[in-house]
Amino acid sequence: MTMGEALYRKYRPSSFRDVTGQEHVKSSLLNQVASGTVAHAYLFTGPRGIGKTTVARLLAKAVNCLNQKGGEPCNACEACIDIMGGSSLDVAEIDAASQTGVENVRENIIESVRFAPNRLKYRVYIIDEVHMLSASSFNALLKTLEEPPAHAVFILATTEIHKVPATVISRCQRFDFRRMSSDVIVERLKGLAKEEGAKVDVEVLAEIARHADGGLRDAEGMLGQVLALGEKHVTMEIASLVIPATNRAAVDEFIASLLAQDAGTAITVLNRAVEQGTDLPSFSEDVISSLRDRILDLASPSPSNAKLQGKKLSINELTVSDLVPLIEVFLEARRQMKGARIVQLPLELAVIKACSVKPSPKVEAGGPALVYSHVADPHVADPLLNLPLSKGEGTLQPQTSTHDEHKPPSSPLLGKERVKGEVNAATEDESSIAPVTTALGDVPVLSLDDVKRRWPEVFEQIKVCNATLPMLMQTGELSGVDGDAVEIGFAYPLYVDAINQDKNRKPLEQVFARIFGRPVRVKAKHVKKEVEQVVDQLLDAFGGNVV
Repeated sequence: MTMGEALYRKYRPSSFRDVTGQEHVKSSLLNQVASGTVAHAYLFTGPRGIGKTTVARLLAKAVNCLNQKGGEPCNACEACIDIMGGSSLDVAEIDAASQTGVENVRENIIESVRFAPNRLKYRVYIIDEVHMLSASSFNALLKTLEEPPAHAVFILATTEIHKVPATVISRCQRFDFRRMSSDVIVERLKGLAKEEGAKVDVEVLAEIARHADGGLRDAEGMLGQVLALGEKHVTMEIASLVIPATNRAAVDEFIASLLAQDAGTAITVLNRAVEQGTDLPSFSEDVISSLRDRILDLASPSPSNAKLQGKKLSINELTVSDLVPLIEVFLEARRQMKGARIVQLPLELAVIKACSVKPSPKVEAGGPALVYSHVADPHVADPLLNLPLSKGEGTLQPQTSTHDEHKPPSSPLLGKERVKGEVNAATEDESSIAPVTTALGDVPVLSLDDVKRRWPEVFEQIKVCNATLPMLMQTGELSGVDGDAVEIGFAYPLYVDAINQDKNRKPLEQVFARIFGRPVRVKAKHVKKEVEQVVDQLLDAFGGNVV
């Protein structure tokens, strides 16, 4: 490979038949060129790196070729040679990202399009990233697109079609370029590796295709990096030096832990991956992709999803509704990772959230649905707290162990204060409710001291009810009591969102209600650290943004 020359440039297609994929686009353009029914304006849209600009250049060459056959350029005539060499004055390629102003549009397009071609049949204007043009530039271009000269052909390319005015779209023939399948990309990479005289394991090519996410240019660029290592036989071990490191076994183990609602093991696997240098964004994308595969297999079992067979991760007991919340949690974590100082923190929080999602109950056809009720039944378990219920006067009374041989640890929620005495040693007012007089009479309310005093008891019952909530609660601090509402402060908004979700908040409120003998509301809120407050004050005083 020539020094400094990328594979996608070295092996750029010279004819439509060499273009990988996009069959629907190629067949239509070939027919138009062959029949002489070329449109005056085209709009190519789709993700980056899938051939929009390449096809635009081929079209410019085909419409001007002196010896085209079946719509294909001959690549031997004077017109083809000039266009391939970039020396033709009749083919203009404009980067709209750097020439957004209306003056550039007037000078480079509107003024020059009036003149006949110098040597070719058509003047062709290729405008890349056309969505970057300003509103005034689009308005100036619109008139030319409405009534173009017979010798002009416009080819607009964009990755963001929603930013192109509808008036412009309506005056063009639109072609939507599609992402390429992994199989198509692998076949293309096999051919390039053979041309370069290198042997690359199929496993490596498949991993490159997966990372490329349907973009052929990215895949070719990554293959170029792998071949630049100078090895004649490229194995996965060698390729991992340049391909973002991920471990499929770790991903599978991680997901197995999630499906088993084993937060501890999942976090252990995650931290082990971090220590081994795994690229966490790629790791999270692999997790999301694997969960998506499982949803597709559950929603529509087919031979195309046979790759799931043979994995040790059982999905027989899961439903689509069980897996959708997991994907949503990790999609949000993936977005949060960009600005996180501790890069694995959003994923750790996602694990805690994911492991608190209860699988939906399996109900036989015609059978009764599981309905939660506050009226206790000695034979029904509490679906929110995972505790069996004993007979009571319309109240929840969990059957917990009577052994108190272990003292409950003090919780970080109590700040620097220590809690004296054991959980079951509270001999003062059992209700821990201080009445206040209002217009409606005496209304019992909670006090901060009451909650602090009985917090160890609360914390112990939370540990019994839910395996993941204590891990989340330990990161907060009891910040206040307002009437019947207990407020807990957290340093990170993700923790606040997790606690305020019904599936976590309701079990907490039930524990409080059971201990204090009355309905209690739990509210999580974001509490900024002292350093953050100082920064906010400086920003208010002097302006600016945190970067």
